[in-house]
Amino acid sequence: MLISRLGDSRVMFERGMRVRVRDRLWEVEAVRGAGSETFLDLRRADERPGPRRLTVLADRDREPTLRPESATGLRFEPGNPVRLNELHDALALTMAHGRGDLLAVEHGRIDVEPYQLVPVLAGMRQPRVRLLVADDVGLGKTIEAGLVLMELARRGRADRVLIACPAGLQDQWVEEMRFRFNLDFAKVDSKKWLEVRRENPTTVSPWTAVPYAVSSIDYLKNNLAAIHAAPPFDVVIIDEAHHVARAYAGEGRSSGTDRSRLARALADHSRELLLLSATPHNGYQESFASLLQLISPHLAADDGRLNPDLVKPYIVRRLKDDVARGDPPQPISRRRPPQPIEVRPTSREKEIHTRLRGHSKRVLHALRDTDSYYVQAFALEVLRKRALSSPHALKQSLRRRAQNLGIPPVERTGRHRMDVLQQYRGDTALPEEDLLAAEELALEGVAAHLKADDLREEQRLVAKLLEQVEALSPGDDSKLTRLQGWLEGFRAGRRGERVILFTEYRDTLDYLEENLGHGPLLRVDGTVPLAKRREVLESFSRTPGAILLATDAAGEGLNLQDACHVVVHYELPWNPNRLEQRNGRVDRYGQQDVVEISYLYLGDTRDEEILQRLREKLATITVQLGSSSDVLGVAGRSDVIDGLLEDVSPEELEERLERAVQQVREYLDRSGALVLMQGMQNEKEAEAETAVAREQARWLLPDFDEFRKLVTSVVRSCQGRVSGSGDVLTIDPGPLLKQYPLVPQDAFQATFSRSVALDPENRGMAFLTPVHPLVRAVLQRVRTRLYDESASDRVAVRPVAEGGNGWLFTYVGRITSDDNRVLEEPLIPVFVPRTEDGRPDKPREDEAADLRRLRQRAAPVGSHDPIEQARREMAAGFDEAALIGQQEASRRIAERAEGVREQLTADSRRLHADLDRWHAAELAEAERRFATGLGESVQLGLFADTGHGAFHTVDEARTAVDAEFDRRRKALSRGFQVADITQGEPVGCIVCVEAPAC
Repeated sequence: MLISRLGDSRVMFERGMRVRVRDRLWEVEAVRGAGSETFLDLRRADERPGPRRLTVLADRDREPTLRPESATGLRFEPGNPVRLNELHDALALTMAHGRGDLLAVEHGRIDVEPYQLVPVLAGMRQPRVRLLVADDVGLGKTIEAGLVLMELARRGRADRVLIACPAGLQDQWVEEMRFRFNLDFAKVDSKKWLEVRRENPTTVSPWTAVPYAVSSIDYLKNNLAAIHAAPPFDVVIIDEAHHVARAYAGEGRSSGTDRSRLARALADHSRELLLLSATPHNGYQESFASLLQLISPHLAADDGRLNPDLVKPYIVRRLKDDVARGDPPQPISRRRPPQPIEVRPTSREKEIHTRLRGHSKRVLHALRDTDSYYVQAFALEVLRKRALSSPHALKQSLRRRAQNLGIPPVERTGRHRMDVLQQYRGDTALPEEDLLAAEELALEGVAAHLKADDLREEQRLVAKLLEQVEALSPGDDSKLTRLQGWLEGFRAGRRGERVILFTEYRDTLDYLEENLGHGPLLRVDGTVPLAKRREVLESFSRTPGAILLATDAAGEGLNLQDACHVVVHYELPWNPNRLEQRNGRVDRYGQQDVVEISYLYLGDTRDEEILQRLREKLATITVQLGSSSDVLGVAGRSDVIDGLLEDVSPEELEERLERAVQQVREYLDRSGALVLMQGMQNEKEAEAETAVAREQARWLLPDFDEFRKLVTSVVRSCQGRVSGSGDVLTIDPGPLLKQYPLVPQDAFQATFSRSVALDPENRGMAFLTPVHPLVRAVLQRVRTRLYDESASDRVAVRPVAEGGNGWLFTYVGRITSDDNRVLEEPLIPVFVPRTEDGRPDKPREDEAADLRRLRQRAAPVGSHDPIEQARREMAAGFDEAALIGQQEASRRIAERAEGVREQLTADSRRLHADLDRWHAAELAEAERRFATGLGESVQLGLFADTGHGAFHTVDEARTAVDAEFDRRRKALSRGFQVADITQGEPVGCIVCVEAPAC
């Protein structure tokens, strides 16, 4: 849908309307692109010879003959009431209606739960959807995003959509959107980009040529120039949005990364923005603030301070305990407390861990006051984490460490190295390939900064460690032996049940695959393509007793609730965020069994003892504060990790641990983040509001039987065939409908029944909803009846049992904003009663009653002829009644427009006030940072992602803040005024005549 300027007037182009171009009549088949790159795909609508199709720019300057056709007028020529009902239904199913209605949510291949509609209604009530959907792992954020998209698309606000996600989730998004919602997304990678470039003029951006696109965050970050050059997107969705948060860079500071710079560009280059993340808060308030600032800069200060009342409207957050599903309601999640599987290491293993502790302490002591301390600490952290995973993982890293000792640092990778290190130590979630690259960087040549004596000692210690680890065989590995014993016991009592076994490292996965010895074993990691991954998962779900070996990266996007309910962690990640992501693969919407979680840990090793103490503290805080662990990334705090690496005394490490926990407690209380992360306190109230919106849809939309009759009737009238009498039909669209975009060219199986469509055995069957290509073609074809020269079948007679004689006229209204958005597009029925003397009377001002009358069924008539009665009693007053109805429709549209105008004014004032608050706060923050003397330059987080390194004077900072404020204020100046109101375009008339009692 598009509104364009033709001359001095605004014209809306949408599928199904008629236009004149070059003295020919055409039907608009599709509207593509945006702004100056908007194209109309036209289909010939007259019988004159010439081309059947034409594509033109929706621009009067370049296509001066382009003119919209008006709907034909109404005349008293009673026709087929079924065809008029079809026209009303087609309009109801394709129009924007009101801002608070939820109509399209019924069109997905899902059993919609009330809690899933809360973010949809929250978004629709905003002038522009800007939301962080932070629901718990497994509650269905993809489905919620799809529901929001459906509603935006119905309102004409989602013609160009970009979904940015981790690379491994691209195909899943494409498939889910197509299967669940009939939304046809294309995966855009380098291959697709070149293909689109070849197929379109050089002046057309590929981001315009692919209106519904899914692309990886990492592909997009490397192609920022193309994003800036393209017209703004209608909607941007960033999945796993914690990947694009700025990295923690010290107390009160954050640093931009390639991903955070991409996120800022997308946020500024789209009208509507959805951020999706189950773990948006990694324990660093500065990173969390950067996500909130993507939604709007005023929502958080750079150091993480925020006002929860200000932020609440922009966050939808529910924990699994907050919501239920089904009737009667049942908890979404049923999970037993995690069960530890303690491992008693051998004396040889203890010696390795003790020697590794001494090695870390010696190296860091030697580099305590040098610039390379930070980098070395990272390298040693890698070794210690891998030692807790498996001897094989440690061995591989020690070999790389030994190979790189003494090699001079590679200066050209310095900036990249620091960027990666900041992300890693700032607890930014990294994909598997980036994680491996980060570890490689940590182990590359950093020891060149050691003095000669220290370097020789380092080489000796690493060689000795490597010798000890290489001497361990799988049979000497107590952890592997313990897991084998646990699996034997599990299988003895739980024959045929499947288990998923997680590890952080691909090296450990290799080791387990070769030595675990319990089959059948299957494997997924970050290197496995999604298509192959699906095959593995399908095999896993079909194989009794199977064990699935998976890394963290492979775990992102795995949906295993139907295949498994037992999770074992071979090692616990140091960040509880990642642990919850793993558990969420099985503890998610649709899980029918109680989820069981176990983890292995090495007793009698100081690292595991400290981490175990940390886990206990996190569990205590979670219980006390009622918050999930994702806000408590204490384990990633450098002072705790450095204490482990430096081998400080137990007392000092306990103090650091307690200090870190206390900092988190104080931040949560001070900032208000706890209120946000605890979940919605008014969930039941919010769900009740969605029920009201869905009830409204019941009066606006045709019911199931009417919808089915509409589609099948039009298919048959277009020379197609529909066979089958049950819920499963075989449909051949026929030659006329096959001409429309994406309509299947061969006969296919389809259903109108949601329950049939949801049956796993019917996954390949088409689910016919208003967004299916065949149904879209049907609705488009029916809407063209508005332009029928004969004007037949737009006036029909309906016998009624009560309510009196009268004329029920229907009109299409449209209210548009000054930035070319459709604000409301209602179908307005107006009943004009007939007086005793046969004249039209004044309409009642009751739109709801007229809407119910529109959906009223015809009364039985027996031998009575209602059409003849209508000719005698109603024909004479028809034209006068039409004039009265038009006046009332215009009044109702004007009344709606006034309500919309008031709401827009209130929205604008609120947003401008928010912007003013941000402006003042950012100026104060700049002055505070310079006053505290934090070095010769000061960085403001908002500018970290725009290429501005740092400010050297407070005046320089003030100038930048003022300029950014002015830019954003100008961006807010449009879109909050009603620019145009159509006075009601006539659709049809139902002539109501009271039938005599039978």
